[in-house]
Amino acid sequence: MEELYSETYLKAKPSPKRTAVRWGLIFLCLFLVVFDLMVLKSLYLLIFVFIVDAMIIYFLPKKNVAYEYVFVDGQIDFDLIINGERRKHKKRIDMEKVELVAPEEAPVLYNSRNLPMEDYSSRMPGDKHYIAVVLGDKGKERIRFTPDERMLELMKLKGRSKVQDA
Repeated sequence: MEELYSETYLKAKPSPKRTAVRWGLIFLCLFLVVFDLMVLKSLYLLIFVFIVDAMIIYFLPKKNVAYEYVFVDGQIDFDLIINGERRKHKKRIDMEKVELVAPEEAPVLYNSRNLPMEDYSSRMPGDKHYIAVVLGDKGKERIRFTPDERMLELMKLKGRSKVQDA
């Protein structure tokens, strides 16, 4: 029997939370320098502030993020890739636990609009995003993602009645 396999890699816009943290830390770096220069006026503290600023800048959340979806025999893995180097496994779902997959604007998703949602999509306005309603460890949840046509075909092979096109 042939193995059902699909891999999708897509660049994503950083989440609003990640962007807010990044700008907050940049503001903190600038504030520390200005505060020391204007209020404290201490050379020793300025050196300390530069060391702290260097550490903050080193640990800033990165802007270049991407997602990779791997579909293998009915399981989908969602991985976050940061700066093309670091991979972070975010979630694994099984098609047996999926109740519904539909485009995000589909009326069939109306009843699940209040469920908690995890966003693994590209967040690009021109892309077609899908919502998967999944029975997870903590109950039902929604997963927003941006699959390609190959992955949708394979998902239909595993659960035809669960995947809907609009």
